[in-house]
Parts: sequence; C-alpha cells; structure tokens
Amino acid sequence: MSQDAITDPDASTLIVAAEWLSGLFMAPMSSQQVAQAGSASGQNALRWIGTQLQAPAAAEALCDKLTQDTPENLAVHLQRRYTALFEGIFRHRAVLPYESAWQENGVPTLGGKPVAEMEAILRDLDVHVSADCCEPADHLAIELAALTAALGGGYTSVTTELVRRLQGWVPGFVQSLENLDPEGFYAGSGKLLLALIRTAQSVLFMTDPAVVSANEQCEGEFA
Repeated sequence: MSQDAITDPDASTLIVAAEWLSGLFMAPMSSQQVAQAGSASGQNALRWIGTQLQAPAAAEALCDKLTQDTPENLAVHLQRRYTALFEGIFRHRAVLPYESAWQENGVPTLGGKPVAEMEAILRDLDVHVSADCCEPADHLAIELAALTAALGGGYTSVTTELVRRLQGWVPGFVQSLENLDPEGFYAGSGKLLLALIRTAQSVLFMTDPAVVSANEQCEGEFA
C-alpha cells in the first residue's frame, strides 16, 4: 500500500475528532467518562473540536447536555439511549450503526460487501479489532478508528476512501438519529460527525454538496 504524507495541519484535528467520536459510538459512556467529558477540561476539549470542525453550536449543545445531571445519572440515561438506539432491541426504533444497514436499496441487510471491504482496509492498515469486540468491521466506531489510523499513518488514498464510505451512509444514519432522538445527546453527536466528514473533505480537497448541505442544515437547527 502506498503511503503519501498528509501535511495539512488540519489532519491532526480530524484524528482527535474521529477518535473521540469512535469511542462515543463504540459503547455507552461510563460514569467516569461522563464526568471527564463534563469537566472543565473535557468541555474545553469538546469546544475546541467544535471550533476546528466549524460546528461550535453542535459542540456547545453536547457540553450543555453533559452538565444537566450528575455523571452517574447521565451515564444511566446514556446507556439506556445507546441500547435503545444502536443495539436494535426494538428494530422499528433502532438506528443501526453499520454501513451495510444503509445501502441504497433501502433494505437494512447486515453484513456482506461492506464488511468484507472494511476487513480488507483494516488488514492494509494493520489495524486489529480487540478480541473482546464482537462488532463487524463496518460498525461506525470501527470505520472511524480506521480513519484515525489512516490519518495518523499518512495514508492519503485510504483516508480518502474511508471518508467517501462514511459520506455515503452517515447522512442517512444521522437523519434517523435526529428523527428518533430529537434534542438527544446522540443526535447532537451525529451533527458533530457530519461536521467531521465535511472537514475531512476539505482537508482532502474533496467536495460533496449533499453532505455539506446536510451538515449546514443540522447547524441551522442548533442556531
């Protein structure tokens, strides 16, 4: 695999944001993680991400939600919302965080080509999913972790491919989050995710009016 250095300084912002969002969508936040994210330093870091991604309103909304209750109570609430939204207990109220669930045919079929393609990308990056993770390779958190690795390793072509993959299905995923979790923490996180994709496109000199338009619409809802 060819390695072409990404020298744009904004790439470091993408790494921080992608890593943070990957952890957020991989598993429910613990009370310790909620406390850290809601601390002064945690909120400053989140606001910095929002500013760098040109989505300060989305970041500020998340900061507000992280201080609305005690870390223990917030962790319980977020764990319940995570389970309800992402683990598919009630399928008609779930927003499955898998690329294969958001294919153009509109039929949410898990597995198949997206998983195989992501497994190949992970091998190329020499990235290994931890043994205790039972999620397939096309899980949103894993795709974001791969993006972090590609950016950190300077693999421009793989980074570009991953951003294109994300822009192909994440807008629909975020829209469903907004429908099922209006004003919720995860819907707000989805807005920051769209901002990450938009910024990644800018860094990589990519353009996709559909994604930019979707992100601008989300930002307007926070205004």
